[in-house]
Amino acid sequence: MSSSSTRPPSSTSPTADDLSASREERALRVFFALVPPPQLAQSLGALARDVARRARGRPVPAEDVHLTLAFVGAWPLARLPELLDTGAQLRGAPIELALDTLGGFRRAGVAWIGAATASPLTALVTSLATPLASAGVALEHRPLAPHVTLARKCRGPYPDERVAPFTWRADAVTLLESQTRAEGARYRAIACWPLAQSAR
Repeated sequence: MSSSSTRPPSSTSPTADDLSASREERALRVFFALVPPPQLAQSLGALARDVARRARGRPVPAEDVHLTLAFVGAWPLARLPELLDTGAQLRGAPIELALDTLGGFRRAGVAWIGAATASPLTALVTSLATPLASAGVALEHRPLAPHVTLARKCRGPYPDERVAPFTWRADAVTLLESQTRAEGARYRAIACWPLAQSAR
């Protein structure tokens, strides 16, 4: 007759240190962006469906349309207050944009609409880049090319044309979380900061 020994169950209750470590490890995929007002978002959503059809891609839903200002990437949840402080310290006036150029990034399989000039956004992007770099965010160092992604997973042909401008008075900056789902990336607003009528 064989004998068996029973070991006492090990404790599975997390300690305070365990919970703290778990929180430290959790991360959100985040970025700062401009989010269009509802009416413009619907217009860009309709354009996205048309461009996606022509470029044989997947349209970005109207509710997810945005213009990225600074991509942060995976960021520890425990350090989220640093990003909130960065947003709260933003200073600047509302920005007038005219999205009037359709194009594509073939390697990424993306079709977009962009602004012919990036100058209205330069000061705002710089005001974000400085504190983010100080916080250790590795920002991309390349010329600013403001654009709104309209379609993903495109197989071509890609658009390359000027269109009647979509005018946009951007009056707030939003911190968005990117969430990966079966139907593609979706976005959730974490915080939003209005741009004042005049910079101070």
